[in-house]
Amino acid sequence: MARVRLAESVVLTVCWLCGCGPVLGIPAPGFEDAGTSTDAGDGSTTTVGESDPTQTSTSAPPSGDSGSVPPGLTQGDTTAGDGESADSTAGDSASAQSASDDNASGETTAAESSTGAPEAPSPIAHYEVTILNTWTERSHPGALPSLAHFSWLGGATHDDAVTFWETGALASPGVTLMAEIGNTDLLSTEVAVAIEAGHADAALQWQQWFCPPGTDVSVCGESTVSFDVSLDFPRVTLVSMLGPSPDLFVGASSLPLLMDGQWVEALVVDLVPYDAGTRSDVDFTMNGALQDPPLPIALITSTDDHLIGPASLGTMTLVRLPDDAP
Repeated sequence: MARVRLAESVVLTVCWLCGCGPVLGIPAPGFEDAGTSTDAGDGSTTTVGESDPTQTSTSAPPSGDSGSVPPGLTQGDTTAGDGESADSTAGDSASAQSASDDNASGETTAAESSTGAPEAPSPIAHYEVTILNTWTERSHPGALPSLAHFSWLGGATHDDAVTFWETGALASPGVTLMAEIGNTDLLSTEVAVAIEAGHADAALQWQQWFCPPGTDVSVCGESTVSFDVSLDFPRVTLVSMLGPSPDLFVGASSLPLLMDGQWVEALVVDLVPYDAGTRSDVDFTMNGALQDPPLPIALITSTDDHLIGPASLGTMTLVRLPDDAP
């Protein structure tokens, strides 16, 4: 399990799905093939991003908000549906982004002082993230490639003034590279720009695969990672490529972890598939024909013109750890 401390120092690690707000990044209408590759064990070609899953990189630095539960997310122990998010759909949910309490269920318990009033939230909260990959022939008949997996997990902790991806917007170069070859390095550089602007605290990156039961190779890592989040940057964005595929991914965008002045104790995000709109191939290979011009990121809602149907591919569960957790 890896952790990254945010605030002034930074600890990194994470992954999932959600979406909302204006997109950060630089829309990349003409973003070309981001790199070629060798064999990632995908059965097809591998990617720059899937070539060395043993390293972990982090980014850190400087400044806040509170939020509500995005549709497609569930507070407490219940799971969330793919829901539609706040940008139209966080679950078109474009990224389980935005916030609306309408789809939220369960309860979050706020700490209380001896007077019965809620205590002030701790400046730093520790979270554990468990990625459960349930991509199988049963969940997606006829749409299970050899060595199916979620690739590197990347993202950021940030405030509500920046969004790294959302449905209806063109994918940035960093999101494009993540969706096409599984590499989150360029996404981390986009996070660094937001850090410099005072709207993000840390880039999160785990260079490993998150595998379903049918995939057992050395690059498959632990299903649970951890990270820290601060009061000034209480949101998290996480994404991971569906490998191997032309440009499909799962994730969460701008997920709020501070609600009503208290840290959320638990959230479950349904990992439904998104199309980054950058490749036009309809088979489980990488580096295929470019989509020209590129299309906006879209939640997959049917099997028409898609490699995979809209069924859930797994869950992302975030659980708050005790403040004194090592």
